[in-house]
Amino acid sequence: MKFYTYLLIVCCFMCFFEVQAQNGWTRKAKGLYAQAAISTFSSNNYYNTDGELFNAGSTFQSRGLLLYGEYGLTDRFTAMLDLPLLMLNSFNTTETVAGIGNAKLGLKYRLLKNIPISLQVDFEVPTDDGIKLSNAKEPNSLGMIDQINLPTSDGEFNVWTTLAASQSTSNGKTFGSVYTSLNLRTESFSNQLQVGLELGHLFFDKLYLIGKVKIQDKLSSDSGSPSASFLYGEGTTFTSYGLTTMYKLDKHLNLVASFSDFTDVIVKRRNIYDGTTFSVGVALEY
Repeated sequence: MKFYTYLLIVCCFMCFFEVQAQNGWTRKAKGLYAQAAISTFSSNNYYNTDGELFNAGSTFQSRGLLLYGEYGLTDRFTAMLDLPLLMLNSFNTTETVAGIGNAKLGLKYRLLKNIPISLQVDFEVPTDDGIKLSNAKEPNSLGMIDQINLPTSDGEFNVWTTLAASQSTSNGKTFGSVYTSLNLRTESFSNQLQVGLELGHLFFDKLYLIGKVKIQDKLSSDSGSPSASFLYGEGTTFTSYGLTTMYKLDKHLNLVASFSDFTDVIVKRRNIYDGTTFSVGVALEY
């Protein structure tokens, strides 16, 4: 395999390693939610910028330690932090690189006091310059060790703006949310649009099951360059679906697990490795 040919866009994995939900509710004043999760992904099926499935020959692997928190500044303002504290990226033919993912700092405002509709702005801050070189485990045909860039941060500043609306039944056990997000990117990258739907239900007053569907599309007419630019998710599109479960161990402590995968039902997979992401973690809520 020529490593410079099959560059992976790690920043696209940040999209589906996210642990938070998108909804119209805000935390009550001084309310706190904190979650820590570990996540894993592995695949050798790559969809190129034309949406064609390509077996890369080598398997890409990514592991993450993800932290997420919300704090109610007031009943209508919630501050948020989303931080991939540790990311481990590799191919089965390369060494593993480690680093911190992009830090996302956000503020959500509930637009209407009695109706859960919110406007959220997130500032996604790079934690390095987007360069982390990994050495091949074996020399190439010329006896040289190839290198591939597997960044844990994409090296560019993003601003996400999300409008979300939610509703629940009178007893609060069944609920749903719809949202749309616009990602304004820097460094000449194409802006991105996401639209999503989440539906959930509380069973036995202990177990939450939440189904999710999300699409991502690019806001430009070009297909994206098959060169180094797609290292950072340029031209990446997808339809993802998944399920999150949350089990209430006691009043404040929850056990959380989730999976997500991709399909071509709404938006085709482009410039992305296709596979299932699994995560498990714990959450505290006060």
